[in-house]
Amino acid sequence: MILAPNHQQLLSGNKRLLIALGLALLVSACSPKVSVLKSPDHRGGNVGSNNTGVDKNSSSKNEAEIEEAKRRSVIANNIALVLPFQLDRLNPAALSKEDVKRSSIALDFYQGFQFGLDELAKEGKSFGLNVIDSKDNENQSISIAKSEDIEGASLIVGPVYPKEIRAFGTNLPNNDVLQINPLAASKASDFNLSNLVSLTPSIDVHTQAIARRVAKDYSIGDVVIVYNTSDNDGKQFLSNFIAQVKIAKSSILIKSVTSLEQLNESLTTGGTNILVVGSTDKYQLRTLLSNLDRKSTEGFYSFNLYGHPLWDRIDFSIYDNFSNYNPVITSESHLKTWTTTVKQFKDAYYTLYGVNPSDYSYKGYDAARYFGGLLSKYGNSYAKHILTENFDGIFSSYSFDQDPNSGYVNKNVSYKIYKGTSFQLN
Repeated sequence: MILAPNHQQLLSGNKRLLIALGLALLVSACSPKVSVLKSPDHRGGNVGSNNTGVDKNSSSKNEAEIEEAKRRSVIANNIALVLPFQLDRLNPAALSKEDVKRSSIALDFYQGFQFGLDELAKEGKSFGLNVIDSKDNENQSISIAKSEDIEGASLIVGPVYPKEIRAFGTNLPNNDVLQINPLAASKASDFNLSNLVSLTPSIDVHTQAIARRVAKDYSIGDVVIVYNTSDNDGKQFLSNFIAQVKIAKSSILIKSVTSLEQLNESLTTGGTNILVVGSTDKYQLRTLLSNLDRKSTEGFYSFNLYGHPLWDRIDFSIYDNFSNYNPVITSESHLKTWTTTVKQFKDAYYTLYGVNPSDYSYKGYDAARYFGGLLSKYGNSYAKHILTENFDGIFSSYSFDQDPNSGYVNKNVSYKIYKGTSFQLN
């Protein structure tokens, strides 16, 4: 599963880039490639004067050494970016809105990633970036995994969709090279790839985080009520919740219910009713909230409500009393749109590409800054430092655990509390 936020309006910037990539594909008859990013020259002093006292031969030698160092750095910091542009379905002579929409995830992530590497290049880093179209096709992903485009890569970012990630990873000859799963929120155990780095926290990570928050907020006299529903989101979110709460605080009183009647029987007036709900079904939520409203008028009940991360996409403003239940959810993002840093990024991004950044753009930017930084700092041994070097980006934070079979999993999420008419960062 990919947690898919709303896309920004599709403007001319993305169209121009898609045409350029499409033309590159048609001309080369292979995957589009982006030229090497070379760091800017930082040579000091005046150049060109015969009276500087500088030996021209020595100067030329130094320049040659600098260029050779850059070349070696580019080879060492070679990144393969495998994204589903689906350029094989593109007609550059008659580009449609559907063409841009189909490729929007790949375009946004690529632009953000390129932006991040460009910033590192301005700081004196050097990278090689090879952009490859996976075409949203399993067979294509298998072919790419075995290709020369991947053979020399120090880092692989992509593919994006679970079926492609699995097909690519199981056919990658060199498992010592890290494969970054940039967007899919699937469980790492679904892939069973020891070199996979999953950036988007899976639902299990969100469940663990909510369990820790419940344990932290719990006081003697409170009761934790787990409301189990039949929808898939509810089942996935709550499947291991009770065990995780007990790990965090074994003394917690927990009641598990499957109906509103059982829920009402479990309520207490002697403390706070900590209600944990995993459902995203609108009917289930409407009946639940109507029930809480009735119970609130019948007696002195205090509620704290903890829910699924996808609640952030549901309009709860239609429920007058929703904020009274102090709703808390987790989020993969801590994007603070009002900060100077984010505003500057948004302005610079728009100036460069002609479109506003989407969540995928921010994710691409953060990924480039983190992994590009590790590559430039540690070279081919960068993988050894993933567990010790955390990252706090403008959209995401990274803090990884490692499993011998499932690779590296990002455990970092944020908390949001419902205030006014929306969930806001805690």
